Amino acid sequence: MKATVKLTDNITLEIEEQKEMETLHKAIVLGNPRRHCVECDATEGFYFTTNKSTTDEGTFTYVNYKCGKCGARSKLGQYKAGGYFWNEFEKWEGKKQTKEEPPTPEE
Repeated sequence: MKATVKLTDNITLEIEEQKEMETLHKAIVLGNPRRHCVECDATEGFYFTTNKSTTDEGTFTYVNYKCGKCGARSKLGQYKAGGYFWNEFEKWEGKKQTKEEPPTPEE
């Protein structure tokens, strides 16, 4: 089965899978990213971005739907068993630092 999904005026996807449910699932999820930013309450002005990250496990490409008002992003996630989902919007704060325990006073 083949499906065409228009994401924006400039982005159109053509999805083709052997199983109809896979085609429908991808078309529905990819064509319906979150439309409400929980960080700033925006409901418009979103746009797509991508970025790559390299780890010991390989290089990964991430698809994001970004809020034009506050910069928060909703990342496209993938289930281990197959299928996709959109995460809630969140602002990226860089690498999280872990708090170190204060030294124990010497007695």
